[in-house]
Amino acid sequence: MRLVSSLRIADVCDIAIVSVLIYYLILFIRETKAIQLLKGIFILFLITLLAHTLHLTTLNWLLEKIFAIGILALVIIFQPELRNVLRKLGTGRLLPFPTLHPPEVTELLEAVRNLAERHCGSIIVLERATPLGTYVETGCPVDSVITRQVLTSIFNPGSPLHDGAVIIQNNRVSAAGCILPVDERPRQHFWGTRHLSALKLSEETDALVVVVSEETGHVSLAVEGRMYENLGLSELRLRIEQSFQLNRTNHD
Repeated sequence: MRLVSSLRIADVCDIAIVSVLIYYLILFIRETKAIQLLKGIFILFLITLLAHTLHLTTLNWLLEKIFAIGILALVIIFQPELRNVLRKLGTGRLLPFPTLHPPEVTELLEAVRNLAERHCGSIIVLERATPLGTYVETGCPVDSVITRQVLTSIFNPGSPLHDGAVIIQNNRVSAAGCILPVDERPRQHFWGTRHLSALKLSEETDALVVVVSEETGHVSLAVEGRMYENLGLSELRLRIEQSFQLNRTNHD
């Protein structure tokens, strides 16, 4: 009780800011897959502590030089991610609150239905907690409401953007014609570039990636490194709603 009563508003703000910084550090590590790098830094830290305890002068000197160069190396390695964070700070969009509303899910599914019936190859990425700003920057800004007309027109074979991916962020079509990573590792299934890109992105982020096959018109969903093929629209809706924790009321 004494501790609680002695808390000041400044202390609460201090704790909140530090908590947010730690949260974004964890988010940054997860997004950039830097966990292996952190393990290496932790091991170097333990070696440094041991060298300092045992008064190993030469090893201490060497480790000090490594850490001095390592800081510069980290800035160079993570330059794209750091630039993206600074850009978000400048635009006031640092806090990620990924949302997708039921009416927009319906529009998305109707677009997928139309694309599948016409065998229009397409790939639609639904952002969740992991920011996709790096991939958005590779495409053409759209910043549009989610409608079946917008999505089908983007993936129309005559559109200059139909070969890339559409990325949906915060209940809006953020960009089109985006370039996604391609996994060239041998797979048991024969998949085209769209499916391989979707699978690779789902392994690197927590995004949901909807793919319509140009050859068969089948609809697939890549999530958490797994590909769910030949889905019906009802099952696709269910998986999307579960991922975004939407209520299934009057949307079937």
